Amino acid sequence: MKKNNLAYREEFFAGRLGIRSKILIYLAVLAGFIISTVWMLQGVLLNSVSRGMNVPLPQLNNAVRTQFLLTVGAILLATALVGFTMARSISEPIIETNESAKELSRSRYSRPPHSGGYREIAELNDTLVRAAEDLGKVEDLQRELIANISHDLRTPLTMIVGYAEAMRDIPEEVTPENMQIIIDETSRLSSMVNEVLDFSRLRTGNLELEEKPFSLTEQIREIVGRVSRMTAVDGYTVTMEPAEDRRVTGDSGRISQVLYNLLGNALTYTGKDKTVRVVQRDIGTRVRVEISDSGEGIPADELPYIWDRYYRSRENHRRAVIGSGLGLNICRSILEKHGAEYGVKSTEGQGTTFWFDLPRAA
Repeated sequence: MKKNNLAYREEFFAGRLGIRSKILIYLAVLAGFIISTVWMLQGVLLNSVSRGMNVPLPQLNNAVRTQFLLTVGAILLATALVGFTMARSISEPIIETNESAKELSRSRYSRPPHSGGYREIAELNDTLVRAAEDLGKVEDLQRELIANISHDLRTPLTMIVGYAEAMRDIPEEVTPENMQIIIDETSRLSSMVNEVLDFSRLRTGNLELEEKPFSLTEQIREIVGRVSRMTAVDGYTVTMEPAEDRRVTGDSGRISQVLYNLLGNALTYTGKDKTVRVVQRDIGTRVRVEISDSGEGIPADELPYIWDRYYRSRENHRRAVIGSGLGLNICRSILEKHGAEYGVKSTEGQGTTFWFDLPRAA
């Protein structure tokens, strides 16, 4: 296969010449240019002096030759000293940075001793330190996701297997209620898998939106009614304050996903009264939706990071009432793709309110 010429040249030189060698070669070329210039200037000067002072040319040649050799020796010595010093002072921080960067694959990076010699090298090391920190966060996120998803998947699978075995072994257990439990747990599994897939698509930017006007109020009513029926058996209550019908512009399917995820988060962390409140109201030309719980709230120092994909709450992991626990990050990505405003308000001991705004449809 034919190689790209430029790429091949870069690969060729990069693989065979280090930065020290290149610096010495460039300085040698510069020294050769300076010596050639001195030689030509001395030749011109020699002819001028010979004519003006009426001095025999051979006599001048010997004196100039001696001076030229001394000049060349001084240039070569200065070039060698400067070249060696430059090559060492410039290349040493880069070589040390390169050696330290090999630890990035293990999410480790220690700043080399000479990393502050030049501004660019210092900036490069700062970038590599941040990259190592981000890689460590990615690994922590990956471990956390695996632990949380494993925890969340194990419970519905156990329930499905348990009820299925009971219905197989005990004919009297084949009841609509037991079958409905299996159906509900299967739906929970399907929802978790879909959220993991959406999480992956959102992170890679492959999720497309189909934005058009739709009734946000009607969608909220349907979702609140559906969630209420799903969670009423466990004692949860989801209320929606009366609101005028409002139409907004956006992807109704993805906004529905945001509502489900925020409701699931509120149901998971609500207080002992197991109550979640949904409010829709007008904010100028936009429509705001607020979903509030009555839980313990979020500490003020954690609020700026609550939407962050690397965020880890101080609380131990809880099994989500609905959803997979990836909801907030998915909500953030969907709302940002809509260009929507969003946020969270929380007071410790008084609950938390998540909100988002969408533009009203004309």
